Amino acid sequence: MSKELKEVRILILGESGVGKTSLILSLVSEQFMDDNLDPSFELPAKLEPITIPAEVTLEKIPGVIIDFSFREQTEQDLINEIEKASVICLVYSIENETSKEKLISYWMPKIQEIEDSLLSQSFTEQIPSKRPIVLVGNKTDTNLDRNNPTQDSLITQLIRSNSQIETCIMCSAKTLKNVPEVFYYAQKSVLYPTSPVYDVDRKQLTQLAIKCFTRIFKLCDMDNDGRLNDNELNEFQLKCFGIRLNSNSLQEVKTLLNSNNENLIENEITLKGFLYLQMLFFKKGRHETSWTVLKKFGYDKNLSLSREFSTLNLKVPESCSVELSQKCFEFLQFLFKKYDKDKDGCLNKEELNELFSVCPIMPWGKDVHNTIETDSKGNITYCGFLSQWILTTYFDLKTSFELLAYLGYNNYYDENQNSAFVVSRPKDIDITKKQTFRNVFLCYVYGRKKCGKTAFLQGLLGRDLQYQATINPDDITRWSCNLVQFQNIEKYLILKEINASDLDMHEAYPPDVVILMYDVTDPNSFSFIADIFLSIYKDRPIPCILVGTKSDQTEIVQKYPLTVEKFAEFYRLPPPQYFSASTNLLHSCDIFQKIVAVAFYPKMYPMRSQIWSFFQKLGAAAQAATSHGKKTRPETTNNSSNLSIFNPLYLFSKGTDKKMRPKSTIDPDSMLLRYTFLTATCLTMAFLLFKMIKKR
Repeated sequence: MSKELKEVRILILGESGVGKTSLILSLVSEQFMDDNLDPSFELPAKLEPITIPAEVTLEKIPGVIIDFSFREQTEQDLINEIEKASVICLVYSIENETSKEKLISYWMPKIQEIEDSLLSQSFTEQIPSKRPIVLVGNKTDTNLDRNNPTQDSLITQLIRSNSQIETCIMCSAKTLKNVPEVFYYAQKSVLYPTSPVYDVDRKQLTQLAIKCFTRIFKLCDMDNDGRLNDNELNEFQLKCFGIRLNSNSLQEVKTLLNSNNENLIENEITLKGFLYLQMLFFKKGRHETSWTVLKKFGYDKNLSLSREFSTLNLKVPESCSVELSQKCFEFLQFLFKKYDKDKDGCLNKEELNELFSVCPIMPWGKDVHNTIETDSKGNITYCGFLSQWILTTYFDLKTSFELLAYLGYNNYYDENQNSAFVVSRPKDIDITKKQTFRNVFLCYVYGRKKCGKTAFLQGLLGRDLQYQATINPDDITRWSCNLVQFQNIEKYLILKEINASDLDMHEAYPPDVVILMYDVTDPNSFSFIADIFLSIYKDRPIPCILVGTKSDQTEIVQKYPLTVEKFAEFYRLPPPQYFSASTNLLHSCDIFQKIVAVAFYPKMYPMRSQIWSFFQKLGAAAQAATSHGKKTRPETTNNSSNLSIFNPLYLFSKGTDKKMRPKSTIDPDSMLLRYTFLTATCLTMAFLLFKMIKKR
């Protein structure tokens, strides 16, 4: 069946001679058609489809009545019609016992067999429900004593044994009794079905319906006190039905609930009272009231969130990222305050479970507590709460979209959750404009095993080695996200530890900055990241920063042809930075602010494109040619190398975390010759290009 209902297709089935065609004709012509009325009239075996205009139907959805007859159709036609049907009207004659017995022996088993076959062939994400069935007892004009289905034990048994059967209507095509009601209840069974919400046998709401109405209650309970006060009840009434309750109507509702003391507390409606009201609506045949509530809060006829509420339709262009909007931050702040019952500025385990109790499953596991900021007891802070949402949105937008739907974003703002997200402009435009307006930066962290990557990620959360020793190794994650203050602006930094299996992430999530991490106490550590840089990042315009870890320990000379400082100088990288997660050094560390600085001003980082590499090679060739036969000049110290390539920011400097680092040395003459040749080459190429254009 179609997920988006465009019409209600009513299929009329039953034995030959029970009055199926006459029932349809009586509805259309508003009179009984037979040869007594018109001698030339001949009842056809079946009618062509009849359309019921939308203006006269429930919820303005048009209806189509389909007549079926085995005199003109086959069993394959029956299968096709059932597959297309929204509801099945199963007609029998109250004067014909055989037609009743056929309901049990043929029609119901056959319909269920076809339904099961169709369900097994369904490839949709949601399991479709079976079509509702309306029993129709025709020809009541022939036996006035049997106008109630409960007087017929066969029909009563059939209704009790089949939950698909919505109701049974007694009618007469000849006298027109209840003929419009047959098609009214057929439409109603599709738009407001009973079985998903109400268990007729037990006379109570189904477990799935209780779960849905409980979620609705919690979303409307804005102060989270477990009760709906008059203001909350009126807001609920306004959202669902477009009007507020006056004082008399409010009192009538509460009087109705007074039968049980648990329905009201201090004259406010409890969850139990709210569920009791919904059950009463079904008992009294007011299915449309409860279904209006369910649909307003996003539920479809299967009591799942509808596609409109849960399907992401936000397009994210290449090289763009997605962040939370100001509206979303306000909504998340409301959620945090609502469920922070003890008002300690953190969410403990019970408060977090209560917050996500309106979702199908608990989306945050134990690893979340080692990915974001928590207090000393492991409770999630407000900053940590926002960080996890930012992290989820960046890498799994679909999940964030669905979670916001379950948490009531649509109910809070009365609009689609697309407004909860902001798509950034492409990163290449940021580079051209020399600045970015993004608030979330992604940083990849590379390094040899046991070089200190985990300590670095946990350091972003303010956790020193002493705290990290208390963490269960099984709960350690390769992610971390936290707020970083930069130039009085709040930015969120995401650190992702990269292994060999993660290298394909570059295409989907290109990083803003890359950290190449080595252990100053391991002589083989630097060569590992040097190879990664040369093979992956040497010709990419992605800022890279060398970071030496365990800087509180004695440094060992790295087994690599170039020192770390000379490597950085040669490939135009910022001077190496140093990090230690020890207690006395971590809190004074400014490496994370420096990472954000590099991401915030992407143009200020030298581009290492293929063209840059080409001109570097030309410069090297020029240096070799001009220095032939010249005596080697003794190396001199370049004190200016202590300043960052980001001189206006004064962010990067050597020796900030480690004293007595070896200083880089370069040959000023060779550098001068290299850039002189570079300039001459560029001017020559520009001149030749100009001449070619002029000739054309």
